[in-house]
Amino acid sequence: MVVNKEDTSGTFLSFSEEDTKLIAQSFSKFAKKGVCFSLCGDLGYGKTTFAKFLMQGINPEISDVSSPTFNIIQIYECNVAEIWHVDCYRIKSSDEFHELGLEEAFQNCITIVEWPEIIDNFLPSNRIKIRFSMTEDNHRIIHYELPNAA
Repeated sequence: MVVNKEDTSGTFLSFSEEDTKLIAQSFSKFAKKGVCFSLCGDLGYGKTTFAKFLMQGINPEISDVSSPTFNIIQIYECNVAEIWHVDCYRIKSSDEFHELGLEEAFQNCITIVEWPEIIDNFLPSNRIKIRFSMTEDNHRIIHYELPNAA
């Protein structure tokens, strides 16, 4: 369960939290200043869990990761670049988006964005897109698309 830089897209099937951890951590090799990961999927499909494992793959010292639903942004320190974990679920307007300072974060930080559909017009075009869905027996399907220059 490893993402290959040569692949522009792919799909994983996760049968457990451990599978999700391995998949998420395989994306950590793409983490650098200016990289955006967009995580799409319905409530309860594993976006925050995936974000936690991705961050731990980038910086193993990060242990306490919670959903930024209510405060919208959680910032984590990392030697590569600050990690901004963003939950756009409650953003209602472009004005609210601009007030958050995300344009600068997209350039200077590693950003992990849950509910990116809400701010799609403002996201970097070279983002790593990760989409979550479920099988009938509640296993996670994790589909990804890499930008051309990943």
